[in-house]
Amino acid sequence: MAANLIQFHLHPQESAVSEFLPLLRPHLPESNPLYNRLQARNNVPSRHCIFAATFAPSDTPPEIYTVMFADRSRHLESQIWVFNPLTRIASLSDVQKETLRDHLEASIYFFKTTQIPEAPGWPFSPILKYACLHEHIAAALVSVGEAKEAVPRLTRWNMWIVSTSGVAAGSAGKRALPEGYTVARVPEDQLDIVIATSSIPRQPSTLLLLPNVGLLDEQGVLVAWGYIGIDGSFATLYVLPKHRGKGLASRVAVELLGSLNRGDFKDLGYDGDSGFVHSDVYAGNMESEGVMKSLGGKVCWESSYLWIDSDKF
Repeated sequence: MAANLIQFHLHPQESAVSEFLPLLRPHLPESNPLYNRLQARNNVPSRHCIFAATFAPSDTPPEIYTVMFADRSRHLESQIWVFNPLTRIASLSDVQKETLRDHLEASIYFFKTTQIPEAPGWPFSPILKYACLHEHIAAALVSVGEAKEAVPRLTRWNMWIVSTSGVAAGSAGKRALPEGYTVARVPEDQLDIVIATSSIPRQPSTLLLLPNVGLLDEQGVLVAWGYIGIDGSFATLYVLPKHRGKGLASRVAVELLGSLNRGDFKDLGYDGDSGFVHSDVYAGNMESEGVMKSLGGKVCWESSYLWIDSDKF
């Protein structure tokens, strides 16, 4: 069994971030989700997040490895991010595909058997919520999970990649906002409208720590907003229906990515140093695709969000 061949090792948080980031940086933008998720301010010690790899803390990383981050206490949100350098290869050989399957199967057993009773969400749900998986990693995990009928949820998206420096350089001649609107961070006392309009479960405590830009009308009421997600994704872009048709979505996007590139969100722990944002967009969502194109973005691979029922392993 793959779980007996591949072993994941826990890495202390204080050393894992400093060790993993230099390892991941040469693999941007493929590593962008994990690269940013490792640095999120939400990863406070009291949450007992998991930092793990297929090499021990004292070892030199091999050529092929898997690095993972998990916050298993987030029962209502995505929990697990994974990177393997095989995602940089366009087409994998059968041997490489088998290697990924071995690594991903081992990850399931690792999370199933890793007990953290001190964590705020303990006991953990047996459902492992993997997030923003590259198509190669998703294919391996689906293969392992479906063999045991252990995939209760799977969604697939187009992964758009945008260079934040490119957006900043192209915004010099940007159009002015329509009269009556001002740019500001999303007011804390108006988070209810952000949560109410989201199709993805959001918690106020999470939103308060994320980079964001809002547009306010003349009465100071929030009418449009955008958020950078906990993993550096362009996670939310929304305009209230009666304010649509004015180009506000693109304006919010440019303001948000420009601010990220300038380091305006360092107070939230996001310095934008990866140089990229990514966005999961359903194929055929013409409005979102149009915004991504206006930012110079391109579809680079397929992204998946995948649940695994570890009780079946």
